[in-house]
Amino acid sequence: MKFRTEYIPQRAGFTLNPAKPVVLTGSCFADNIAQRMRLCQWDATNPFGVLFNPLSIARVLKLALSESNTEGTIKDSIFENNGFTHSWLFDSKKSGLSPESVFSNITESIAVFMDKIKNAEALFITFGTAWCYFLNEKDGYVVSNCHKQPQQLFTRQRVSISQITYIWINFIKYIHTEYPDLRIIFTISPVRHIKDGFEGNARSKATLILAVEQICEAFDFCHYFPAYEIVNDDLRDYRFYASDLVHPSDMAVDYIWDIFKATYLDEKGIALLKEGEKISKRASHRSILH
Repeated sequence: MKFRTEYIPQRAGFTLNPAKPVVLTGSCFADNIAQRMRLCQWDATNPFGVLFNPLSIARVLKLALSESNTEGTIKDSIFENNGFTHSWLFDSKKSGLSPESVFSNITESIAVFMDKIKNAEALFITFGTAWCYFLNEKDGYVVSNCHKQPQQLFTRQRVSISQITYIWINFIKYIHTEYPDLRIIFTISPVRHIKDGFEGNARSKATLILAVEQICEAFDFCHYFPAYEIVNDDLRDYRFYASDLVHPSDMAVDYIWDIFKATYLDEKGIALLKEGEKISKRASHRSILH
């Protein structure tokens, strides 16, 4: 008797090489996978911190790749409040005590991204929510983070499938001309955005899933990894969530990580990761002893 439906890993039409770097960006789920990669000595970089919505992710990537008015765009995004300085384009990890420090944090992240993307085999994009906050004082200006500012400063809107696909298809055409060998792998974060309500979260995730489907259908070098479906249709139980009942537990992320490896790696790649994990554990053991 079976008590759950299990996701059977489907090998992708390509194989990733853990000896080559990858870049990740988007929702906090990207950090979870990046941590697993780095534990295995895979060169995995998530330089921009947490970015939840697809419009903000695209804007930051365009900013990093653009050579025109990057400095002006960054400076225009910076504001001060109660002794701290933030950027509307990034999360609080880029915040600081002065505009200069925030500008430096952002430009350093862009430099890291540009250094890694040149040799990266894949770019991983994780969409978290289709709900966006637009800054009222700037027409059409979507923010990556509200930085706990008053809600009356923003207009909250769930963007449509067509809005997402229009921005991303144009962006992917652009990045493909610069990096024609780069593969782009999309995921939808399984993190539940309960503040949007059950219905709001469900419709948001559905919007993201359908948008990514259209994007991947448009480009044969784009691929979708079903992290969201694995949590919701395979694991499907609150014991696989952290105590906040919103984020997947470490056990759930480890399960997704195993499916990820089965999807994108061959036996040689998996053996390479196992060896890298041994190296990390030995290094960690030495640091504890010292």
